[in-house]
Amino acid sequence: MADKAKRRLAAILAADVVGYSRLAETDETATVAALAALRRGHIDPAVAEHGGRIFKTTGDGILAEFDSAVQAVACAIAIQRGSGPGGDKQAKRLVLRIGIHAGDVLVSGDDLLGDGVNIASRIEGEAPPGGIAITDEVWNFVDGKVSIVFEDRGMRRLKNISRPVRIRTVEISSPVEPVVGLGLPLPDRPSLAVLPFDNLGGNKGAAPALCDGLTEDLITDLSRFRQLFVIARNSSFVYRGRAHDVRRIGQELGVRYVLEGSLRWIGDRIRINAQLIDTADGHHVWADRFDGSAEGLFAIQDEVVRNIAGHLVQHLEHAELAAAKRKPPESLKAFSLWLEGTEHHSFGTIDAHEKARSLYEAAIEVDPAFARAHAGLSELAWLDTFLANWGRDRRAAIENAADHAERAVALDPHDAHPHVVLGWVRMMQHRFDRARKHWETATQLNPNDADIAMARATALAFLGDPAGALAVAATARRLNPYSPDWYLADEAVIRFIGRDPAGALAIYDAIGELYPHSILWRVAAAAHAGRRDEAHRLADEFAARARRLWVAEPTAMRADYARWLFEGFPFSQPDDAAYLAAGLAEAGLPVRAAG
Repeated sequence: MADKAKRRLAAILAADVVGYSRLAETDETATVAALAALRRGHIDPAVAEHGGRIFKTTGDGILAEFDSAVQAVACAIAIQRGSGPGGDKQAKRLVLRIGIHAGDVLVSGDDLLGDGVNIASRIEGEAPPGGIAITDEVWNFVDGKVSIVFEDRGMRRLKNISRPVRIRTVEISSPVEPVVGLGLPLPDRPSLAVLPFDNLGGNKGAAPALCDGLTEDLITDLSRFRQLFVIARNSSFVYRGRAHDVRRIGQELGVRYVLEGSLRWIGDRIRINAQLIDTADGHHVWADRFDGSAEGLFAIQDEVVRNIAGHLVQHLEHAELAAAKRKPPESLKAFSLWLEGTEHHSFGTIDAHEKARSLYEAAIEVDPAFARAHAGLSELAWLDTFLANWGRDRRAAIENAADHAERAVALDPHDAHPHVVLGWVRMMQHRFDRARKHWETATQLNPNDADIAMARATALAFLGDPAGALAVAATARRLNPYSPDWYLADEAVIRFIGRDPAGALAIYDAIGELYPHSILWRVAAAAHAGRRDEAHRLADEFAARARRLWVAEPTAMRADYARWLFEGFPFSQPDDAAYLAAGLAEAGLPVRAAG
């Protein structure tokens, strides 16, 4: 009889290397050797010295458990200060982030599972490079018992975690520095990173969200210039809330310029300060101040974009500058509702998506012509075809997605995002020629948007061009050096369609299954790679997960679950669909009727 599952309390430490994929792409051999040296000479001994145990390793990091939260934090401090044994010179090129959470964990052999582990893994991404992030559960144990000061970052919603989590962070001065020469090379056109604007206060409610919204919109607007190379939001926001060394940022992101600034709310007026800095020498290329009413935020934003673009692309025609302008919503309230909706949208859970949907709908009630709120509703409807209502007919969701995306395009033809959603909708309708046109339009409208590039890469694989898809995916990662995990999850699908099941499995082995349907691809990849026992084990896991999500006929079997997902994948090439079907059948999940 199998042992019953055991639970216990533990402090979980999650650590990984900042920008590991970027470093590996630059020099894979040296990076792998550097990580091995760092583990062998410093991380592993530090964990052991503080009474911990490493229970899982990933491609670029570790998960360790401690009986004491104080010991876990002490270990993290030792790791970040570089005070442990060892000292291999190669390891000094690597910078770590560490997250720590104390909570209930599920014991499965030598492995640990559950929210206690998941939260630690999620908050690790909230830590500054070279720093530590902890939850309140850890803080309650270590307050007054450690020598460093943590800054309260407030409540955060973490992806796939149902409840908000209070996070505290600290950046530790560490001797671990990137080796000169490992930075990314500069592109062949003016390159720019927009750092998160500082909130200087004056409005407790709206200012923080509007400050982030201003930064995101500047990134989006500047990305429309084909003559510029603009780093994506995810990578820029890595530097939120910490002192900026623009020379180092220039090396880490591979950009010539950094834009930084601040927003201050003074009564019903706002003031934006912005400055453009050359990362080579720290020289201020341009600086200016913009004042106006709060309702005029969007006009001020357009002025900031025009001034920056004018200094970077001063030889462009005026028509190119005009193309960067996007139609703003007429109501600041609608914009605020949309901003809050996008935050919930990004969490990726069904409950969070429902909250985002209600906020987008509220924004449209305030401003029916707000294109981006329609685009948000469109994407949520499309995501429902895989994330919610398992087993239900997809046609209503697809029609709803198409309706909102078409409205968004009509209201603002210069916004690329609705074209992305329309591209997916047309693919699911098997209108592949129309889908290609929307992907091309989205790319033309915003050629520097990394998320659009990665989504287009995945679409290209389903359209029968996995080799081209991998090239576009590489471009997306270059635009977003600190790209989120969904880039890798999509690349696993691309590699599978390209008949590289081993490559797909390597990604899944590193990040797990990011989406509920990801395990189906992993099942087929394991089968095609000859890992038969693993394929059958994963098929059992898929069936158990699908059973919990299934809302259709209660008598449905595991093959019905797989068939429902399979029929939603927009293959344009029958051979690609057959390849997936063959792998699933090998694992005991037939998705096509016999004969």
